[in-house]
Amino acid sequence: MPPTNTNKQRGKYTTRACEECRRRRAKCDGRRPSCSRCLQGDISCQYSDVEDGRRPASKTYVFSLRQRIESLERLLERHGIDPREREQPSSKQTLDAGANVKKADENSVIAELAEGIKGKLALDESLDFDKDGELRYFGPMSGRLEFQGSSDALNASEHGRISAITCLDPIITDLDDVGFSRPIQEHLISLYFKWEQPWFAVVDEELFRQSMYRCGRYWSSLLHVAILAVGSRYSDRIDVRSDPDNPNTAGKFFLEQAKCRLHSEMERPSLTTIQALAIIGTFYVAIGADAACWLYLGMADRLCLDMGLNLDPAVFEETNMMSHREIQLRRQIYWTLYCHDKWASSYTGRICSMLDSQGAVKLPDDDEVSDTDNPAQKAFRPLQRAMISICKIQEKIILSLWAPKPLLKDNQRPAFLESCLLNLRTWFYDLPTELRVDRPNDIPHAYTLHMIYHTARILLAKPFIMKENPHSSKNQTDCKMIDLATSICRESARAICLVAQRYRQVFGGFHLSPISATHCTLSAALVLLDETENLSLSSHNNKISLCLTVLNELAKSWYPARFIGHNLRKLCRSAIPNQITSSPGGESNTNRDGNELGLPLNQDLRLELPNIDYDGIEPEQDTNFGSALASQFELSVPMESLPIDYGFFDILNQSSWDQMW
Repeated sequence: MPPTNTNKQRGKYTTRACEECRRRRAKCDGRRPSCSRCLQGDISCQYSDVEDGRRPASKTYVFSLRQRIESLERLLERHGIDPREREQPSSKQTLDAGANVKKADENSVIAELAEGIKGKLALDESLDFDKDGELRYFGPMSGRLEFQGSSDALNASEHGRISAITCLDPIITDLDDVGFSRPIQEHLISLYFKWEQPWFAVVDEELFRQSMYRCGRYWSSLLHVAILAVGSRYSDRIDVRSDPDNPNTAGKFFLEQAKCRLHSEMERPSLTTIQALAIIGTFYVAIGADAACWLYLGMADRLCLDMGLNLDPAVFEETNMMSHREIQLRRQIYWTLYCHDKWASSYTGRICSMLDSQGAVKLPDDDEVSDTDNPAQKAFRPLQRAMISICKIQEKIILSLWAPKPLLKDNQRPAFLESCLLNLRTWFYDLPTELRVDRPNDIPHAYTLHMIYHTARILLAKPFIMKENPHSSKNQTDCKMIDLATSICRESARAICLVAQRYRQVFGGFHLSPISATHCTLSAALVLLDETENLSLSSHNNKISLCLTVLNELAKSWYPARFIGHNLRKLCRSAIPNQITSSPGGESNTNRDGNELGLPLNQDLRLELPNIDYDGIEPEQDTNFGSALASQFELSVPMESLPIDYGFFDILNQSSWDQMW
C-alpha cells in the first residue's frame, strides 16, 4: 500500500454556514454565492443575515481568565487545599459530610435569627401615623411592628379614601391650566420619553399616559410639569424659553410651577413625588445648578427608602394588593435612582449615597414585547439591566479606590485591578446584540452605555498612574501595574472618541444626548492631554478636537458642558505641544505616514486646533468656535478602528461596517 499523506491540509472553517448546510448539519466552506456542497448537489444556496449572537472571546479576555484561575489556585494552595485533587478519601468524605450537616444546621439557625430582624413593607395604619395610605417600610428597631394588625389589607371604604388622596393636587386637574396648549405639551412629553426616559427611566410611559387624562394614581400635576420642564431642554421652540435669546432658560416656566406644587405635595409624598423630585433634579443640573440637583435627588433617595423601594414587593402580587405593573414600576424607580447615584458620584467626585448592600430588589423583568414595537422599546429592559450591572461594578471601583477612606490597602490594589478589569470585560462580552455599536445602531443610548463602560475602565486604572513622588522606589510589579493602567486609560480614551464620532455620524450630534456623555468626554480628553509621547500628532489632535465638539453640542441642552468645554480649552493651550497647532505655512508639523495604529491618513483633510486666545473667550462665546470645529470635523479623517475588545465581534459584519466609513 502506498504511504498515506500525513500532510493533508484541513478544510477551511467559516464563521457563517449557508441555510442548507445548517439544516443538514454538514460542514460548509462558506463560499459565495454558492458553497461547494450546494454547488455539487445543484441546490439553491442561501445565507441568512440574522444574527445568532455568537462571538468569540478575545485573547486578552482568555488570558485574564487564565490569570484569574491561577491566582485562585494559589490562594487555595496557601490554605492547604489542592485544587487538582478530584477525589477524597472515604473517611475524609464522611467527616466533611458531618461538617456540612453541622454547618447547615448553624446556617438555618442564623437564617431564623436574621429573619427576625428584617423590616416590613406595610399599609397598616397602626404603623403609619401619617395615614396617607402609601406603602411604607418599617424596621424592627422602630418598635412599630408590634402594633401591626392581623392583616395589612385595607377595607373597601378605606381603599376608596386612599384613591382619593392619591389623586394629588385636586385644585389643578385640567391640563389647559399649565399655560400651553395640549399639542405643545404632547410635543414636549414625547421629546422627554424619546430622549431622556430610556436613560433616566424613572417613569413608566404607558402608566403615565393612561393616568394623564383621568387623574390616575400614576399621574400628578407636579410630575406633569416636571416632565414638561425637562422635555423643553430637548426642544427648539422659542416659546418654552423665559428669555427667547437665552437657550438656558428653556423650561424654567414649568420649573416655577413645579416648585409651587411641590410645596403642598411634600406633606403627603407618593411614588409620583419621588419621580417628580428626580426629574426636577435633572432639570437643575441641566441649567448648571449642581447644588440644587444634589438636594432634590437626595430628597428622592430618602423617600425611596421611606417607601421601601429598596425591598422587593413581589409578595404583594400574590395578595392582589399590588399589580405586576406597579411592582415593575417600583423596581424601575429604585434601580434608576441607584444608577443615577453612581453617575452623579463620578460627575461631582463625591462618594456614593445609595449602596448595593442597602437594597434587595430584583432586576426589572422583560415585559411582553410585540412585533410592532420599535427597536428602542425592545431594547429598553436589556438597556436597564446593562446599566445596573455596570453601575454595580462602578460602585466597587469608587468605594475601593476613590473614597476619602478607600476600602483597599495598597497591597490589595493590583489584585483588585485584575479582577475588576475581568468583570468589566465579562460585562462587555455579555451585552445583547441590540446594544452593540460595532455596526450602525438606531438606539442612541447604546452609544452612551459604551462611553460609560470605557469611563469605568478609566476610573479603575487612573489611580495607578496618578502623579507620585518621583524619588520613590518602584519594584517590577508596580511598573507592570503602571504600564497596564496606562494602556487601559489610553485605549478607553480612544474608544470613547470613536464611539462619539460614530454617534455623531448616526444622529448628527450630541444635542439630544443625556448629560452622562459630558463626564465621559471629559475623562477621555484628560487622558489624551496627558498622553504626549509616542503618538501621531494629527490623530491625537483630531481626538481632542472631537471632545471639544461633543461638549459644545451637549451645551445646547446641558449648560455645564459649556463651562467644562471652556476650561478644557484652557488646558489645551498649556498642555498640548506647540507642534500640534498649525504651522505658519499652513503645513502640519506631524508625521503624515499614519495614525496611532498605523492606518493611512488622508493628507488633505486634517483638523488642527486653531490658535485662539482662550483666556479671552467667555463660555457664552464658545458657540461659534464649537460650530467651526463641528463643520471641520465632518471632513476629518476616519480614526482608527475600535480597540481589541471590539475587534472579535462578527468579522464579516465588522468588515462591512469598515467599508461604509
